Amino acid sequence: MGCTTTSVKIASIVLNVILAFLAVGAIGWIAFNADTESEEFVIAAYVACAIILLFAFVGIFAAIRESVCLTATSAVFLLLLAIPQIVSTFMFLHQAEVHSAQTTVELAWQANNMDGLQQKYECCGKSSAQDYIHLHQLIPPSCYENLDQLPKHMYLEGCIGKLQDRYESDKRRFIIVSWVLVAFELLCFVMAVFLAISFRNKQRRLQF
Repeated sequence: MGCTTTSVKIASIVLNVILAFLAVGAIGWIAFNADTESEEFVIAAYVACAIILLFAFVGIFAAIRESVCLTATSAVFLLLLAIPQIVSTFMFLHQAEVHSAQTTVELAWQANNMDGLQQKYECCGKSSAQDYIHLHQLIPPSCYENLDQLPKHMYLEGCIGKLQDRYESDKRRFIIVSWVLVAFELLCFVMAVFLAISFRNKQRRLQF
């Protein structure tokens, strides 16, 4: 029994360390992609990842100290975190619409503010460089790689298609990251429950 408890204790610490790294990585990913999501979503994601990080550290500390109270607390909160995350991931998975690139590009086009989009996403115009030609405008330097205005360096894809591909890709990555976090949360929850029971039984044996 003692050997099994020690093995689970080590496994729990390792899983919580991995969970902490995943939470930090998720925070970095959210920060990098904050401009493609709503402010409410970004704030909620930051808060959720920060709480996951906090209780990963609690789980590590509880396992090292063999604290029944902290281990049980960590288990409860990990389960409470996992349940709404599972629900929100399912909702996001079956969401009919992805963030619209059409709206983003149209707003930038109307505001004559395409340069940033074109350089960031390596695209040109709404649908292609023909959008500028049809308006009898010069194709801007931002439509070229490294602003080098040579035909071979021109971006051929339009920004709507490029952005929509980016948004779809971000959605897939979010779902993968979310399920990985949920899996580790549930694993850490199971480990914490086992450890809480083992630590309590150990304390009872020491009383006799």
